[in-house]
Parts: sequence; structure tokens; C-alpha cells
Amino acid sequence: MNKLIKLPLFLGVVGCLCGGVLSLTNYFTAEKIKKDEEARANAAYIAHFSNLAHRKDVEVNDTLIGGGVVSKSYAYDESNAYIGSIYTISAVGFAGKQNPIKFTVSFSDGKPHHYVELGHGESSQGAAFMTWLKGDNNGDRLSSLETGKTETGSSVTYAAVNQAVSTCLADYLAEYTSIPAYTE
Repeated sequence: MNKLIKLPLFLGVVGCLCGGVLSLTNYFTAEKIKKDEEARANAAYIAHFSNLAHRKDVEVNDTLIGGGVVSKSYAYDESNAYIGSIYTISAVGFAGKQNPIKFTVSFSDGKPHHYVELGHGESSQGAAFMTWLKGDNNGDRLSSLETGKTETGSSVTYAAVNQAVSTCLADYLAEYTSIPAYTE
């Protein structure tokens, strides 16, 4: 056969085989990947409040969506008393929309409580800021994000995280004293 026929035919067959293998891989792993992501998110909730017994997901308003908030939950202890609010955030930093900064942040007793990173694709300065933020202990770094900006030199990542955290804090402060006890 002529090379003009063999080569495209060979490439077409190889392309179809690769596409088939990729489709099969996706078919068998998509559900596991989804479950693993949910498990990571649930682990983040427990990292915020060790005495977490119940969680109630709350509707996210337009202001929160504009701040990068993906979900919001109220946290309750064994006695069904409200212990704090947890926000899941996807903020666009230096790496752009393809690699957003994903994290959860919680508030308790009228102030920032804890930060848990879920993932990011930031550059070296942005990654340095995110590493600095990981050292948050009882909301001390969430309360002073400006210090992290100064120490790491990351202004873009700082701005994205600061906007999201400020939006969540304003939402939390507007309602935390009026959140009722947990009911099923």
C-alpha cells in the first residue's frame, strides 16, 4: 500500500485506541475521584472543629459567590449548639482560573478560627504566602493577612485570599449571634 494511506490509517487506529483507553480509565475512576474529593472536604470540616457532630449546609448568597465562596456550613457540637461557620472558597490568584486557590476557612466566637488548604497552583511567591497561611493557629494568621503579604512578597495571591476571607468574615459577623441550635 501507498505510504499516504498507511500513515494516516495507522495514526487513526492509534488515536482511536488511545481515546478508548482514556474513556475506559475515566469510566472506572471518575466515581473514586469524586469520593476522594468529598472525603478531603469532609476531613477539612473536622480539622476546623474537633468537636463537630453535625453540619448544616446553608444557601450561598450572591455577595458570597462574588467573593469566591462555593459553600457555607454551620457547625454544631453534640449538644446541637452552634460552634461556628465554615466557608469553602475557590479564589482566583496569580495562577488564574485554571488553578484556583481552594481552601476552607472557619469563624467562631466572633473572630477567624481556622484555615485549611485544599489545593492551589500558585507561583513561587504565591506558594510562599499559602505556606505561610498554612501555619495558621486558631485564626492568628487569618486575622493578620497583611503580615503574610509583607513576609512573602505576594500581592496577587494575598489580594485574592484577603477578599474572600473579608467577604466571609462580614457575612459571619452579620449573623453569628442569631443562628439557632441544630435541628434535623
